[in-house]
Amino acid sequence: MSWSVWIVPGACFALEFLVLGCVWRWRTWRTFPVYSSYIVFVLFRGALLFATFSHPRVYFLGYWLSAPVEILLTILAVMESFWRVFRSFQLLRWFRLVLPTAICLALGYSAWAGYHFPPVETSPVGAALIHTSVASHYVVLSIAILFLSLATLLHVPWRIHEHRFVLGFGVASLAFVFGGWVRAVFGSQASAVSAQAPPVGYLIALLIWFSALVHPVAEQPTSSGEPVEIVDGLKFQLRNMRSFVRKSVQ
Repeated sequence: MSWSVWIVPGACFALEFLVLGCVWRWRTWRTFPVYSSYIVFVLFRGALLFATFSHPRVYFLGYWLSAPVEILLTILAVMESFWRVFRSFQLLRWFRLVLPTAICLALGYSAWAGYHFPPVETSPVGAALIHTSVASHYVVLSIAILFLSLATLLHVPWRIHEHRFVLGFGVASLAFVFGGWVRAVFGSQASAVSAQAPPVGYLIALLIWFSALVHPVAEQPTSSGEPVEIVDGLKFQLRNMRSFVRKSVQ
């Protein structure tokens, strides 16, 4: 049995406890309720799956029945950090289409990849489950790329929690997509790589999250003047965007 079957998941399980401890210590759940719910869910899900590991049928059913919940929480957690950073852009009607467009492009590419690189040595039900899971990770990866690109383009100040949360989800999704692609192209010949890539990517994500969560969450202003601050932030970021466009044209 491969070393990653026990060592990597065990390290992930321990890190999930540390992350949850930091969330509780700094009351991060008040600022990031969706992300905190995600951590609680994956921790208990991992414990339940571990308890049924010796019963393949029960493990399989538990894994795929709980997978949609994890997928939903993952996407919502990424969007939580995305809109916390770019909430001022919600005032722009055209910007509200940016995120849905990125998601549609990710789903379109996932459909294209699934058509041209169908999973080999997999039953129809298994192929459908794999495609659904991979498509969700394409969505997360597209949101992460959009987030980091906009943050760089608009010179958004670094926010340790939001940026590292999104970066961690992006790394985990990239590893999952890579593992699925290797399995689809090379089949069982690359089973070791395809099996190890997602847990290793998730381990890296947990380390990134932990490096953020050791710091307390900065209090955000909640005064009545907040709408003015949002408009001022939007004007500042739009000036950065216009400056970037002018330099690109020149």
